[in-house]
Amino acid sequence: MKRAAIVLVCLAGLGASVWALVTATEVSSPRSEQPAAIILRAPNGFTVEALGSASLRSAAAALAAKRGARTGVRFSDRGDEVLLLADRPSDRVVEMRAARNGTIVERFWTQGIDRRLAWAAEHGELSVPGLPRPTGKNLYH
Repeated sequence: MKRAAIVLVCLAGLGASVWALVTATEVSSPRSEQPAAIILRAPNGFTVEALGSASLRSAAAALAAKRGARTGVRFSDRGDEVLLLADRPSDRVVEMRAARNGTIVERFWTQGIDRRLAWAAEHGELSVPGLPRPTGKNLYH
């Protein structure tokens, strides 16, 4: 009888602990159909113009027309938020692309910045034959 009482008290204590743990922990909700909250911001020193919905071709043409040392354009491309930056002193183009799922990819194209932007305005791609291929990385938040 004493053993049964001890087991009953232990089970009650265990049940109370599990109940406290479950009620204190938020249960996650199902995935939302809305885009993940993404913060996409240009580094300090860049002047960025918002274009709204645009293609890479039109964004590259708009960026090529800007003559500042560090300029950029922000646009929406098929649900992705894109920041396209021209860093003329470093002679490179930077693309930061935030996908709907929250992944941010940053790619760099070095050398021939004006040639790259003119090529992209015509062909929709920043990789120009004869110039170095891009390098890139995922940015985690």
